[in-house]
Amino acid sequence: MLYDCKEKYVPLSKEIEHLKNYTQLSELQIENRGIVDFKTGITGSGYRIAPLILTVFVENAFKHSTASQSEDIFISVDITVSENGLLEFKCANSFRRETNTDNLSHGIGLQNVKKRLRLIYPRAHNLTIYETDTSYSVKLSIDLKKGSV
Repeated sequence: MLYDCKEKYVPLSKEIEHLKNYTQLSELQIENRGIVDFKTGITGSGYRIAPLILTVFVENAFKHSTASQSEDIFISVDITVSENGLLEFKCANSFRRETNTDNLSHGIGLQNVKKRLRLIYPRAHNLTIYETDTSYSVKLSIDLKKGSV
């Protein structure tokens, strides 16, 4: 993965494989304290994506859920790609605002990924972030055909 992150684009299948492996490894730390759901649905193949662009959201989901909760953890990752190359990425996680998440670093990874999205996928992405007192969710769509031309 270290070599891949130097490339401008990597195969989407490889990026999803990395995310799935990261999710499975992080799920081991949760043990019986919650549920992790990882789904993919890809129609078509050969798509490429900027490396590690999705990883920040999944890392944050695990970091904030496990730091703020000792039970009832929920993390969901759903990635689909349509035949026309539209990637839909959804990542949601539970957390408790009143716990120890104040000690975690805030925003640098998220700020960097927003900047990367603007630079790599100008007018070809849409990022929406929702936050409540008990959950955090990200919806990102990327037109992979426009970004990797």
